[in-house]
Order: sequence, then C-alpha cells, then structure tokens
Amino acid sequence: MKKVMMLILACSSMLLSNLALAESPHEFSANVALSTDYMYRGQSQTGNLPAISGGLDYAHESGFYLGTWASNVDFGGNVTSEIDIYGGYGGSLGGSGISYDVGLLYYIYPGQATGNDFNFIEGYLGFGYDFSDQLSAGVTFRATPDWQGATGDGFNVEGALDYSLPYGMTLSGSVGHQTVDENATWGTPDWTYYSVGISKTIIGPFDASIAWIDTDLDNGAECFGGNVCDGRAVFTISSSF
Repeated sequence: MKKVMMLILACSSMLLSNLALAESPHEFSANVALSTDYMYRGQSQTGNLPAISGGLDYAHESGFYLGTWASNVDFGGNVTSEIDIYGGYGGSLGGSGISYDVGLLYYIYPGQATGNDFNFIEGYLGFGYDFSDQLSAGVTFRATPDWQGATGDGFNVEGALDYSLPYGMTLSGSVGHQTVDENATWGTPDWTYYSVGISKTIIGPFDASIAWIDTDLDNGAECFGGNVCDGRAVFTISSSF
C-alpha cells in the first residue's frame, strides 16, 4: 500500500509539474536565417553580399516582450555586425480583429571609429487587421530623434499585405517611405522602397522565401555613390524554434 501511495504521489507531482509548464505565462523562442543579402528599407547593409542572422525572444502572456537580433553588415572599416535590442507591448482591441504593437528598438554597430555615430534608437507603433483567414494587412509608423550617422530626425511609414496561397505558400508585399532630416550628410534623398515575395515551409521547421526588393533611388549620386540601392531578388532560408 505504501508503494502504491508513493507511486500515486509521484504521478500527481509529475502531472502538476507538466500542467504548470503547459500553463506558464512565459514563452521563449529563437530564429536563424541565411540570406543572399541583408536589405534594410531597400538598401543593402552587407555591400550586396550574403548575410547570416539570428535572434532570441521572450514574450509574456500579458503582451510584453523583449528580444535581440544580430546580423553581419559591411559599413567599411571595423563595422561588420549589427546588434538590435528591442522591447514592447502587443495585443488586440477586443473582438475587432485589430491588433497593435508599440515599442522601442536600439540599433548597435560595434567597432565603429571614434567620431562615427551609427547607433540609434527608434520607436514604433503598428496596427494589423485580419480581413479573413487568408488576407491580413498592417501599417507601422517609426520615428527617431537621431537617425543613423547623427543625421537628425528620421520618420518612416510602412504598409504590408499577406495572402495565404494553396500548398502552404504565402504571398507578401510591402511598401514604405523613409525621411531623413540631413539628407546630404546621410547620403541619399528621402526614399520609397517596396518588396514583393513568396514564402513556404519546405522541410520541418525550415522556411524558404524569395522577394524582389527595390527603391525609387537612382544609383550613384542618389545612393552613397554606389549600387547598394539596386533592385534585386533576395533568397532566404530561415527557421524558428
């Protein structure tokens, strides 16, 4: 009888532990990706070369979240990496189908020379809406008092659409506009960028996507005197776990 009671208590303890784990308000996740280029608002951050990136995220059931993400970049000199740290709060407006997301993101570029100021912080406010199980849309507003390179105020607005296709594929499109206070110091005029692509889960946790990304900037004089604003197809393999 004693052995039976011990077995019952042990099973009960395991059950309670599993329930506690299943009902935990905390969630941790990670992601990794390999891309043919790292495009940021229509401009290559890797000098038209491939990028490997990854991130870690924490989310609470209340809607609060924190995360970090990193990628290789090529800004010349010793600036070869970008590290982002962000936090915010997201949720939905009752049963309206409208979701929201508000937060701050800090961009860090280790290795920059004295006098450079690539690091900057940006606030964002986003709204999403599900028109159906297949179609969703979103718009995000972003602002910073000191855009990258200490070039003054920066403002961004970006809209996106996602449409679910047969065979587990998703068609995505986005268009955005970025303004920078000190364009001459930054290196380009204000610009509009867009992306259209398709993605699909291929094997287990791995997703593949291909997107065409371009801007309205002419190369040369309007793009840092180079070709990092060229339109291009970007292929990505990613995984989240």
